[in-house]
Amino acid sequence: MGWRVVHVSQVDQLSLHLDNLRVYQGDLDVKVPLNDIFALVIEDLSCKLSTRLMVELSKNNILVLLCNQQYLPECIIQPVSGHYGQYKQMMKQLNWTDEMKNLMWQAIIRKKVHNQMQVMLKNLVELHRVEKMQDLKSYISPGDEHNIEGQAARIYFNSFFGHDYRRDNDDYVENAALNYGYSILHSAIARTIVAKGLIPGLGIHHIGHRNPHNLASDLIEPYRPIVDHFVIKKPPEGYLTKEYRIELINLLHAKIQVNNQSQTVIRSIELFINSLFDAFETGKSEKLKLPNIEKLSFHEL
Repeated sequence: MGWRVVHVSQVDQLSLHLDNLRVYQGDLDVKVPLNDIFALVIEDLSCKLSTRLMVELSKNNILVLLCNQQYLPECIIQPVSGHYGQYKQMMKQLNWTDEMKNLMWQAIIRKKVHNQMQVMLKNLVELHRVEKMQDLKSYISPGDEHNIEGQAARIYFNSFFGHDYRRDNDDYVENAALNYGYSILHSAIARTIVAKGLIPGLGIHHIGHRNPHNLASDLIEPYRPIVDHFVIKKPPEGYLTKEYRIELINLLHAKIQVNNQSQTVIRSIELFINSLFDAFETGKSEKLKLPNIEKLSFHEL
């Protein structure tokens, strides 16, 4: 699996040269081996791409993100078939029971709240707020039928941005930064889901009728605090600069813990999705290899 995340801005053309991505920018002519690439993020609306390149990117299961005028991912290009045993994988997924889905969602939300607590501790939030989060975590039931996730989110975000803060308020530049970082993570998870032969629109908890990536919307939850911590520690200054966006993209290279072992976020996503099959087949949610950010470290450019 590739590891490079290629960010494209102000370039003339992208094309294929042998097994390499070829980037033209004025007199600059750069080649990057396709085998090294995990994702290609294109922010230049005038950039030309060859059809031959797009086909090879698809064959190599490389995530391609086309961004809009606000630099947010607008389009994801993914292969039609991403796994040699796709039918078998899909049939397994279709047989996942509601009972097991609820248990998996319980485990996912517990880990999300746990990681939110780690962000609060790292940023020296008042201890009584962290204790309230711990108390809420103990009440998370299968399927989170009482929406403890939402209750925890209010305490969590208000601890950093004040009681008037709302996630859907575009007046907060922090929301733009969070949305950008979340979009990158969501797209990386969606890419890996397709590569593993799963049905991306069939989620564990999310059932959005217009969401083609409900499963990615489920699996991103314990990863969101990674973006939160970065934005809290390094808030954007008025708007999202190119340099700041690149730092958000590079959160895919941040180091976290999975089963007490250090992994990059990219690698942890693959381990997490692989573990879904073990968890559903054994009926044990503890088989999930969930990300833990207690020892989170950011990738240095």
